[in-house]
Amino acid sequence: MKILIIGYSGSGKSTFAKRLSEHYQIPRLHIDRIFFAPNWKERDKKIVESEIRDFIKQDDWIIDGTYRKLAVERYQMCDQLFIFNFNRFKCLYGAIYRRIKYHNQNRDTIAPGCKERLNFSFFMWILHTGRKKDSRQLMKRNMEEYKDKVVVFKSRRQINNYLRKIGYQGSLKYE
Repeated sequence: MKILIIGYSGSGKSTFAKRLSEHYQIPRLHIDRIFFAPNWKERDKKIVESEIRDFIKQDDWIIDGTYRKLAVERYQMCDQLFIFNFNRFKCLYGAIYRRIKYHNQNRDTIAPGCKERLNFSFFMWILHTGRKKDSRQLMKRNMEEYKDKVVVFKSRRQINNYLRKIGYQGSLKYE
């Protein structure tokens, strides 16, 4: 089983990936974990691409995140594509909640040495920059092109209903 999870920052993709990984007992990759070096520095793109290519050679995987360079290849390979299409204010709420919960800590879904933050540029990314026309069009195109394997979530309730439906036994509390 190959599962790809994409969507807006702060929507809960990483938590969902962890839950699916636990439920199906398959490895997961959080792209943010390999895209960044300590202190939120971007790593060399060739190294990131190589690590993604190595990961997708496995029979089963879950990938949380986009990284557009190799995205089309992953869209085609995956059996299930989950799109988190939350409105910007739900995403901002999720990012603020996460910032409070992990204040001055390092989440396990992000690269070591990248302490949780919510600075002005990330705030603007959630509300505006990450939702520019090309991003919205890409999401819409993915929904149409891969409609036979797409599940779109617009709320945490939809996510929790899906998890119950597949028999997930863990906590449904947002992390």
